[in-house]
Amino acid sequence: MDFETLSQWRRATYCCAMSERNRNHVLLFCEMQDAESIPFTKLQSKTWAFLEGELKSLDNLERFFNEFDQWQNDLFEKDTSNQGSFGAEAAQQACQSLYSASYGLLDESANDCDLVQLSNQQLFAAYADMGEDMAQQSIELKERHTDFEQRVFEILTSGKPKRDVVKAVKALANSEPESSLGISLD
Repeated sequence: MDFETLSQWRRATYCCAMSERNRNHVLLFCEMQDAESIPFTKLQSKTWAFLEGELKSLDNLERFFNEFDQWQNDLFEKDTSNQGSFGAEAAQQACQSLYSASYGLLDESANDCDLVQLSNQQLFAAYADMGEDMAQQSIELKERHTDFEQRVFEILTSGKPKRDVVKAVKALANSEPESSLGISLD
């Protein structure tokens, strides 16, 4: 995937789709930490709204972005005993994806798509290192995620109008209850 060829809003949409797909990681980690997830869910909602053209104010988006940024710093510094845990890594990856999506809308030159993609790949590698059973499951999950990424990229490069593209990517990101790692909150 050549992210350099994508426009600013397409790059932000890609990153937002990755955060949407993996929001369960953040929600679960917050629950385990007895912390609120509202700054994450609010920024995610505002980022989608901005991409869809429903939210017009960059200042409004930036306000939620700043609240989220402070919240995530506090969340991951709050309990140092879990910082190296796989759950913390997965939650941080989803937060990084959302940060990249929103920041990409605030700064036209920002392009963290490769970083978001790499951090997803690192999660699969870490998952595979957890044991033989996990290694096989990791392969299947990685294939499923790669297919998801390819479908997102196809929609982003389809040539359809912006609002249609954003809505289609958002629908795809929400099409399954499981995260890229198979985490479901049912």
